[in-house]
Amino acid sequence: MRERRDGFTLIEVLLAAALMVIIMTACLHISKISISWWQKGRDRIDAQQNARVAMMFLTGEIQAAREVVSGSNAEVLIIATLLGKQYRFELKDGNLRRAVKNPGSLTFEGYNLLAYGVKKLEFAYDRPALPQASRVVTIHLVCCDPEGREFPLTTAVALRLKLLNEE
Repeated sequence: MRERRDGFTLIEVLLAAALMVIIMTACLHISKISISWWQKGRDRIDAQQNARVAMMFLTGEIQAAREVVSGSNAEVLIIATLLGKQYRFELKDGNLRRAVKNPGSLTFEGYNLLAYGVKKLEFAYDRPALPQASRVVTIHLVCCDPEGREFPLTTAVALRLKLLNEE
């Protein structure tokens, strides 16, 4: 007579191990896809936030400005404050940057990064023939995420001090 022992046969153990490998591989694949989607979403949020923060900063600076300075055009905006400082906003190498010209200085200095991944920056004026006489500046900003998706923002900003002084 044969003695019966409790336990698994070699075939059962190999079959269970093979099933476990298949399940673990599927879980790893699903995790990899989920992380990829999460990263894409994070990149998209970063690009949108970058554009919003840059636009808010530009809007605040323009609203507080005394005037648009001669030399401003569709690619460059130069504004002057009540204290005599001038700020220059421009797009260079995909970066929106700002420079300062202090009273008595001849050149703009200290270019600061306001936004990165900027594909397009355009300024339009309510008086296109004479931007320095403008009271409203329209900003069109397009930022991109690493995959090339574009996030455009457009807003019109009034120079509050100029409007108040004209009343």
